[in-house]
Amino acid sequence: MILYYMGIDTSCYTTSVALIDDKGYLIMDKRIMIKVKAGERGIRQSDAIYQHIENLDILLEDVFGSFDASHVKAIGVSSKPRNNPDSYMPVFNSGLHIGKVMSLCLKTPLFLLSHQENHILSGLWSQQLVPDKPFLAYHMSGGTTELLLVEGYERMAIKVIGGSSDLKAGQFIDRVGVAMGFSFPCGKEMDMLSKSEKEVDTSIPFSVKDSYASFSGPETFAQKIIKSKQYDKARLSKAVFLSVAKSVEETLINSKSLTEWKDVLFIGGVSSNSTIIEYLSNSHRLKAYDIKPVFSHRRYATDNALGCAVYAKEKYEREAGGLNGEY
Repeated sequence: MILYYMGIDTSCYTTSVALIDDKGYLIMDKRIMIKVKAGERGIRQSDAIYQHIENLDILLEDVFGSFDASHVKAIGVSSKPRNNPDSYMPVFNSGLHIGKVMSLCLKTPLFLLSHQENHILSGLWSQQLVPDKPFLAYHMSGGTTELLLVEGYERMAIKVIGGSSDLKAGQFIDRVGVAMGFSFPCGKEMDMLSKSEKEVDTSIPFSVKDSYASFSGPETFAQKIIKSKQYDKARLSKAVFLSVAKSVEETLINSKSLTEWKDVLFIGGVSSNSTIIEYLSNSHRLKAYDIKPVFSHRRYATDNALGCAVYAKEKYEREAGGLNGEY
């Protein structure tokens, strides 16, 4: 009998359910984006929770319409943004409560992890990596831009050693994108438009102090260009992405004094951007400092529940031993 491990993640803008089998192969990966009104730069938590509940009904009906629920041996759920006691965001309660009900009904153990750990695990899975030593992870998304020192695999100790000091990279991109008329979240549409662009009309400055970047200044600079109404959308989008990439490059180089580790796993939706990947992959400065960027497969850089499923499998096989309950 094939056993399955389920993952559930309800982030700010994506409802995700994933299923892997007992060999670690991905069986199902389903997601529904949260709908944001045109012209808005985000959504209220209460509205997102309502959509998550509706979306989970659709996704779980799809899963259990294809697979026997009795074969699900464990469930992993993202219960909070980060792996620290004070981390909290209401949207994660949507998946958490559904996961608890399923655990009780199916008599399977429920394992909780953070959204950030989910990202790290899905990124590692996508590159078939099982680290045996500490490594760096750069988490870049709409709500997070953090350079992390990660120790451990199942029980991760995560320390923030850099990132952004004000706006997050995704916020910078989305604010400029919405001002140009793109739909929120804007990154994917801006990427599609600009990835074949070879030139930029202007170079957006970047600001870095030690291992932390500031995106508020670059955003103000870009907004002034938009107000002038003398710009090309594709080229300005490219300039925004290059500003982010150069900021990340500088923070990584400056972080060398904080850690000896060389490998950097990039996770989060912003790290799936074509321009950012191309710039950092070909950076002579990073190569000179022996810094090795490793990018999650693009599908698994963005919000998903694969890492939750991977976590459920690992924890079940090594700790739970088939016992029921919450871990």
